Amino acid sequence: MTNFLDIQITEENVLALRSFLLEGPEAWIPLKDEIQVNDETAAGYMSLLYGAFCVAVRRRFSPTYTGSQIVRLVADVRAKAPEETGLINVPVAEEMLRAAVGAPTLQAGGTDDLRAALYAEVFILLYLVGEMDFDRAGLEQFIEEAAAYTEQWLPTQRAEASSSVSS
Repeated sequence: MTNFLDIQITEENVLALRSFLLEGPEAWIPLKDEIQVNDETAAGYMSLLYGAFCVAVRRRFSPTYTGSQIVRLVADVRAKAPEETGLINVPVAEEMLRAAVGAPTLQAGGTDDLRAALYAEVFILLYLVGEMDFDRAGLEQFIEEAAAYTEQWLPTQRAEASSSVSS
C-alpha cells in the first residue's frame, strides 16, 4: 500500500510527465529506473499523472457535461487506438471520468483493477492532450496546473491514509 505521507512531487516527476506528454509512453522507458527507485518516487509520478488526467478531463468537460459526453469520449478514445482497444476497459474508463469531474459514480469504491485504471488514465490523457493541441507554452501551463492540482489532491489522500491507519 502506498504511503501518501511520504509522496512528494519532484522535478524528476515533472520532467517525466513532460516527456510522456511530448513523446508518449516510449519516453517513459529511459526514465523507468529513476521513477521506480522506490515506492514513494513511483507514487509521486503516478500521482502527478493522475493529476494531469484530472486537469485534462476537467478542462474538457468544464463547466458542464452530460453522461452521454463521457460515454462518447471513451468511444472516441477506443476508436483512436484500435489496436489497443482491448486494453481500455469501458466501465473503468467511464467511472474514472465521472470521478475526475466530481460526478456520482455508478460503482461504489471505484475499481480494484489498477492495470485497467492505468490504461484508461493514460489513453484518455494522451487523447485529451492531443485534442488540446498545445504549443510549448500551453503545455508548460498545463503541466504547472497538473502539478498544482496534484499538490492540492495529495493532502486529501494523506488525510484518508492517516485516518485509515488510525482506525
